[in-house]
Amino acid sequence: MKTLFLLLLLVTGLHFTSFGQIEIETERDKEGVVTFYAINRTAVPHTVLINFSQLQNMTTTGGGNVTALASPGRSRVATLKPTLSGQGTNYRYSYSYIKGNIFAKSKNPAVYLIPVEAGQEVMAAQMNPLADRLTEGEKTGSYVGVSFSFSNPTMIVAPRKGIVSDIKMDYEGNKENLSFNRAENFIELYHEDGTFTKISVLKAGSAKVKEGDLVFPGDVIAQSGGENYSSGPHVRMINLKPVKLDSEKLSMEAFPVTFVSEQGEISFNQPENFMVAHPQDVVTAEMSKRELKAFQEGK
Repeated sequence: MKTLFLLLLLVTGLHFTSFGQIEIETERDKEGVVTFYAINRTAVPHTVLINFSQLQNMTTTGGGNVTALASPGRSRVATLKPTLSGQGTNYRYSYSYIKGNIFAKSKNPAVYLIPVEAGQEVMAAQMNPLADRLTEGEKTGSYVGVSFSFSNPTMIVAPRKGIVSDIKMDYEGNKENLSFNRAENFIELYHEDGTFTKISVLKAGSAKVKEGDLVFPGDVIAQSGGENYSSGPHVRMINLKPVKLDSEKLSMEAFPVTFVSEQGEISFNQPENFMVAHPQDVVTAEMSKRELKAFQEGK
């Protein structure tokens, strides 16, 4: 699913645009003030970047560009006001958007469960960029996530509380001895700190969740795949966050996270074998009081 696009608009009055996941609607009042609204019909927030290439007798608090949050539903994202009353106005703008909340912050560093059901023995290793596998010589060092391998197919769980923001589960692998495939099935989760977890190499049609569902750490989300890979059954997990590269560009950036095991918090700088554990304090860490009460009553 494409998450970022650019649409050029020439606007002189009331206007409504519709393309992709986010729609932009403008309203002009009797004072000539133009308010921009983002219509977000997805289950997660999006960051919207509006660039004004022309402002004739109009001003905005963001200057030539405005970065705003489009929450699910209808959100005000920008306002243009006439500089001088009684004078003509005009404006030209382009906008782009990306999934996630660029403004969100976490009170405490998040800790992630291994996304495999507890009690399983796995081998964890950081993955190498595709370019490193295709070329010889110096490695790029770019972070592209962690691979969790196991002897037999297993159930895959949510590593952290989140909303299911995207799913692809229709790929039936028919090639053998693979090392990488862009068409792999995946489930993506959105977290309250504005970041995402994407887990791929899943069995076709095995999803136990749907887009918009709220999941908690340890909840089963799908079954693993990878039997047709040279490395055998495994899943791949990468964490992403929206970033603003410059005044006119939004992008996704991968970043490493800290996992928890029976030995405590761990990061996989080297391949490592261990038993998966799901400590309750990590499972309940991001639950609200109501969610925690329901969890405790359901045990």
